[in-house]
Amino acid sequence: MKWYFKIVFTVIISSAYHLSRAQTSAIPMLYEFVIECPLRKCDIIGNTLDSTVYVAPPKSKFTLIELKQDICIIRFTLLNASKKINTNALPVEDFSTYTYFYITKAQLDFKARPITRSNLDLVVGNVITPVKLRFAPFDFTKDITLGSTFGVKYSFAKKQNAAVDGLLGIGVSSLTIDSTSSQGKTQQPVDLLAFSTSLGIVVEFGNAQVGAFLGFDFISNKNQNEYHWIYRNKPWVSFGLGYSIFSFNIKK
Repeated sequence: MKWYFKIVFTVIISSAYHLSRAQTSAIPMLYEFVIECPLRKCDIIGNTLDSTVYVAPPKSKFTLIELKQDICIIRFTLLNASKKINTNALPVEDFSTYTYFYITKAQLDFKARPITRSNLDLVVGNVITPVKLRFAPFDFTKDITLGSTFGVKYSFAKKQNAAVDGLLGIGVSSLTIDSTSSQGKTQQPVDLLAFSTSLGIVVEFGNAQVGAFLGFDFISNKNQNEYHWIYRNKPWVSFGLGYSIFSFNIKK
C-alpha cells in the first residue's frame, strides 16, 4: 500500500507545482500611482476622445484594462479622498464611472506599482470522513467522524480558481469494536464515541476537490482496557474525491 500513497501525494504536489509556475507569468491587473501622472481620456479600445491632459494624484488606484504595445488602457477604481483635486486634476466623477484613460508603458513602469494581494487565507469549516483506512492489520472501517477544521488556504491564479488547503481537524468519531478489532476479546459489537484529531491537505479545482487526511482516534482508558481495541494509538487515513466534499468558510 505504500506505493499507492506515494502516487497520490506525488500527483497532488505535482499539480500544485505546475499551477504555481503558471501563476508567475500572469500580468498584474491592479496598480497604484506613486507620483502624479499625466494621462488622456480615451475609449475602451484606446482611441483618444479629447486633447485635455488630466493628472492622476498619487495613491490613486486603477485597473489595467489592456496593454497595446506602448499604450496602457486603464480605468480608475478608487479615489483617494485625502487628496485635493485642482483644476487640472482628474474630476471626481471620472473615478466613479467607466471612463477610460491611457498612459504609456514607460509611465506604468516608472510612476505606478502593482498592488499585490496575499494568496494566503485562513479557513475554517467542516469535514466528514465516512470511511477510514486502518493499518496493522489493514482494514476499511465505517467509523464516521464529524468535526471542524481550521488552517491555511493558498490560492493560485484567481482565474484558474485553484487552491491548496493545509488543515488541522478535531471532531468526534463513532467507533464499532467487534471480535475482529479486539482479537476475539469482544464477542458482541460495541459502539463507542472517540475524540479524533487529524492533519489534512485538500486540493481544489473550482468546486471539485481531492483531499487526504491522517488522524488518530482516542477512546477513554476504561474502554481501551475493557474492549482491547487493536487500533489503539495507530493512525488512520481517509481520502476524498468529488464535488465539494469538504466545506470551508474563508476568513480574511
